[in-house]
Amino acid sequence: MNALSFDGHNFETRPSDPRLGQWLQQFPPAVFSERLYQSIELMERYSIELAVDLSRKLNLADQLGGWRSADELCGLLSFQPRFKFALRWMLERLVESGCAEARNNGESRCYHLRDALWQPDLKALRAIGLSIDPSNAATLDLLDHAASLYVAVASGQQSGDHNLLGPQGVPLWLNYFHNDNLTYAVNNWVGAVLATDHVSTRRTFRILELGAGTGSASEILLQLLAERGLLSR
Repeated sequence: MNALSFDGHNFETRPSDPRLGQWLQQFPPAVFSERLYQSIELMERYSIELAVDLSRKLNLADQLGGWRSADELCGLLSFQPRFKFALRWMLERLVESGCAEARNNGESRCYHLRDALWQPDLKALRAIGLSIDPSNAATLDLLDHAASLYVAVASGQQSGDHNLLGPQGVPLWLNYFHNDNLTYAVNNWVGAVLATDHVSTRRTFRILELGAGTGSASEILLQLLAERGLLSR
């Protein structure tokens, strides 16, 4: 098989479609910026590169010359059965990259490689992501930390939940769930705009938030209510 060529040093995206500005005009211009668009494109590419890198470390290529399901791969490579969910995500990413293909075989979804896995350049892509927006470090750090656990989790040496939510993981989550992290905060803005539009015609209203987490969504909602003069209600 020939390896596909993906050059992390030359990551490029086209400018966003001008029609996006019309569709998203109800949101503050700074939210759906060109910088956010470029960041999202970078994260999409980075996640594919991570999947390829992990596939190499887990020796998936040796077993994907023929059609294999995630369950079969777990058995052949002595992975923990519960790892099949993460494995399916990796395999689907390979399909999206074009180096693998999938087919449904009854109730199973099977995969095989079309091309050899390339050597990802995560360091170069990370540098590009930080040049687009330094706040992208929060998402990249969390992705890298999660990826660093896959081999040990697959073999059963470590628990993914324990490590992701342990002493090393918690600071990364706090940085990720912060409104300075644009690729995360956009979700808070969407919810806040919809909520504010919904209550804007009411004389009075109360807000009950469940599962507030670190409070980042509440922060943006209160900011937007204040900007629209609705806090007094």
